[in-house]
Amino acid sequence: MTPTTPLTPRQRQLFDALLTQFLKNGFATFTIDSAARELHCSKSTMYSLGATRDEIIRRILVSFFKEVTRRTDAQLTHNTSPKVALERYFTAMSAALEPASLAFLRDLSTVEVAREIYATNTQAATEKITNLIERGVAEGEFRTVNSSFLAHLISAAMQHIQTSAATPEVNAVDAYRELGQLVIYGLYSEVA
Repeated sequence: MTPTTPLTPRQRQLFDALLTQFLKNGFATFTIDSAARELHCSKSTMYSLGATRDEIIRRILVSFFKEVTRRTDAQLTHNTSPKVALERYFTAMSAALEPASLAFLRDLSTVEVAREIYATNTQAATEKITNLIERGVAEGEFRTVNSSFLAHLISAAMQHIQTSAATPEVNAVDAYRELGQLVIYGLYSEVA
């Protein structure tokens, strides 16, 4: 089965159960054997979701981040000002990550397949944010900035949020919300 093959109802049920477990408990210790026992299915049924442990993790995380992207991109389709679009984008990002436990966020930075997926999604998010910033500068809503440098800072901050999720002092949901406020109000031309 390829990652694009539609899931049967039973496979969808297992997939959703695994996603729920991953969000609640993380996935670093995920094994096919333990998942098959916990979800009362055969290992062959579990392998129908992916040929290896990493393929199953990848498929679930890609699906999760596609949903995050769907929710954040929906905020960019409105014909609004760049400032409002950025506010909505960061709010949607924070809301989409609310179900993710500290263990899930920690595993995003410690499991290789997850780091790759997070990095890809961070790059895509940074490009969207940079485009909004450039639009805001062009329309005079934001002060003139070096968008390449700012994109680098935003990307670094997003990577830091991911790697810092291993400490209880950092709440990723609040961190993304605060990053959004820093970006928006650091750019807003009325402040400049």
